[in-house]
Amino acid sequence: MSGFTRSSQLSPLLRRQYLASLEEPQEWFLEELVGLGQVWTHEDGSYGVTNEKTLVEFFSADPTNAEKLLHDFWGQHCFSTALVKSYDYDFVRSCENLGWTSSVGGFLFRKRKPRGQAAFDGAEIRSTTPTDVHVIWQINDNFFDNEDEVANLAVSNKLWTVTVDGEIAGCGVSNRVIKKSDAVDVGMMVASKFRRRGLGTYIVSEIAARIEREGLRPICGCGASNLASKATLEKAGFVSDHQLLSFTP
Repeated sequence: MSGFTRSSQLSPLLRRQYLASLEEPQEWFLEELVGLGQVWTHEDGSYGVTNEKTLVEFFSADPTNAEKLLHDFWGQHCFSTALVKSYDYDFVRSCENLGWTSSVGGFLFRKRKPRGQAAFDGAEIRSTTPTDVHVIWQINDNFFDNEDEVANLAVSNKLWTVTVDGEIAGCGVSNRVIKKSDAVDVGMMVASKFRRRGLGTYIVSEIAARIEREGLRPICGCGASNLASKATLEKAGFVSDHQLLSFTP
């Protein structure tokens, strides 16, 4: 068999097969990395997606051959890191069997305990308007990459503006990453002057509750070092049974 070859795009059929093999839904962060990555396919139906020097997705239709294929793929492309969801069991097992070193890079939240109605004095959440976009970008603190990202989320009705006594104090994001999935990725950003007062918990709780009322499933995640964000999500009822693992060959 030949090695992995560069493909112009990822096969929708293979991608659906991969997503169906997962016990839990995919999140927005990794979907973005996959969308911006380079696709490499094998003639047996396996594929890998790299983003610079990171392997962000790997799938073998034959799990019994996954370890060998992953080893061959690394030998061909020499990526420095593999990001693996802990519920992507075949990928995790292959990395472990190859003796790669792992660390926890993030916490993945796929469950939420029932919560009462969220509240924060003077706070309101509404759909983002075009005039909100620049203000939200100005209070951004490494949450968004650029102002166009804010504008695109607003236009697609995925961005919520949060005000406190009429002043824009932050925002929330609700992004249905994969259309045929019931999972909606939730995120929030709070302006520095409004932090440590429970506003982040209010934003996440309120948006998650709205998603649940539509019969959908809110999911989210945060970096392992972002303990403040982890605490906020847990206060909003989210429970993390899974992690984003970083494997080093």
